Amino acid sequence: MPHIALETSADVLENDRIPDILEGLVAELSECESVDPASIKAYHGLRGNWVMGAGAPRGFVHCEVRLLMGRSPELRAEIADRMLGRLRRHLSESLEAGEISVTVDVREMDSHTYRKSHH
Repeated sequence: MPHIALETSADVLENDRIPDILEGLVAELSECESVDPASIKAYHGLRGNWVMGAGAPRGFVHCEVRLLMGRSPELRAEIADRMLGRLRRHLSESLEAGEISVTVDVREMDSHTYRKSHH
């Protein structure tokens, strides 16, 4: 923990740059208060099948950040804003073309039920 789960539709122009995007997201989250950079895990899921509602852009990028509970709503909002800003910089080509929507959701994991083993 924390986890950064990035999902993109297959038509995102920047999909060939996913490793750089993940590195940027990790760097951004690492700068946030109370986040241990060594504990961050970032990964990507490519969606080959998706449907968008009428009037929506053709594709999407969604980033979910999962943190152990206990951080203030203000800090979680700051994290969401920073991650969205970083994504907007990385995805400028698709955004300028009106091809995608970009969303970020910061969620809390229950510290009573989350388990970690690394040995």
